[in-house]
Amino acid sequence: MASAPGGGGFELVSGPDLGGGFLHQLTVERFSGVHRFVYHAQDGGQDANGPPKGTPEPFGWQRATAMCPVGGRTCWHREFTLPIEESLRVKTAYNRTRFVMEAMLGHEYGGVPVPLDAAFEELADRLNAVDGLPWYVGGSAGLWLRGAPVVPHDADVGTTPAAVGTIADTLRDYVTEPAAPTEWAGHSMLAGRAFVGTVRNGLRVEWGVPTDPGERERTGEWTILGHRESPERLEWHGRTIPVVRLERSVVRWAEAGRTDRLDPAVDWMRAHGVDRPYLERALGDSTLPPDARRALLARV
Repeated sequence: MASAPGGGGFELVSGPDLGGGFLHQLTVERFSGVHRFVYHAQDGGQDANGPPKGTPEPFGWQRATAMCPVGGRTCWHREFTLPIEESLRVKTAYNRTRFVMEAMLGHEYGGVPVPLDAAFEELADRLNAVDGLPWYVGGSAGLWLRGAPVVPHDADVGTTPAAVGTIADTLRDYVTEPAAPTEWAGHSMLAGRAFVGTVRNGLRVEWGVPTDPGERERTGEWTILGHRESPERLEWHGRTIPVVRLERSVVRWAEAGRTDRLDPAVDWMRAHGVDRPYLERALGDSTLPPDARRALLARV
C-alpha cells in the first residue's frame, strides 16, 4: 500500500487483469470522507497479447503524468469518487471495461464498423422503458439519427443530475464507468459510461451533466433540461427518440473547432432548413466571439 496525500493510501482491488493488450488494475484511495477509485491500463506488450492497437485516450482516459506506482511509465487512468460501499459496483464496471477494451480499440483504430442500428435500438428500448426518464441524444449520433452522412463512434446522451444513476441502473449489463463524480476532458462531471452490445461488438455510450456552476448555468447542448428546454422527438425504426436541436450541437462544434462535425451539420441544415431565430439564441448563449457568430450565421 502506497501513501496518498491527505489519506490512508491506496489499495489494490483487482489486478493485474488482461484486456485489449493492456494490463489492468483497479485501486481505491481512502481519503478523509472521500474514496477515489482508479482504473489503470498499462501497456502490457507481449505479456498481455499486445501491444494494444492504440491508446484509450479517445475513451476519456488520461496518461499518467508521472511514474504510476501501479502501472509504471506507460499507464492510463480513469478516476471516480464514490463511497467505499460502492466497491462491488465499481469492480463490475471495471471488469466490463477490460472485457470490451479490445472491441473499443477495434472500432477506434481497426476500422471495425460499429453496430449502430442494433445498439441504438437496444439503447432506446432500455431508456424508453423507464417512464418519464429524462434523456436525449446529442453530438454526432444526433446528426446521424437525422440521416446525415456521418458515422459516430459513440453516443452522447444528455440528462439531469437525478437521472444519471437511473440510466446506469437501466444499462446495468453494459456499464463500463459507474455513475459518479468524475472528469471528462478536464471538466467536472456527474456521469457514467457503457458499452451497449456484446463484449466483441457494441456502441460506446456516455451520459452526464457538468457540475461546475458556470457550465451548468449556461444553456448549451448538455444543459438544456436544466433550463426547461425540451429536445425534439424523432421517429426512428419504430421508436421515438429525443434528440437535441441541431442548432445546439452546431454551436458547440463551432466553439470546439470541430470542422469534421460542423461541416456536415451545416450541409444538412442548408438542405433541410434551419431555425435562424433559435440559432441566434443558441449563439447568444455561446462563448463564440461576435465575428465567429456572424460567420456561422452567414454559412447557414
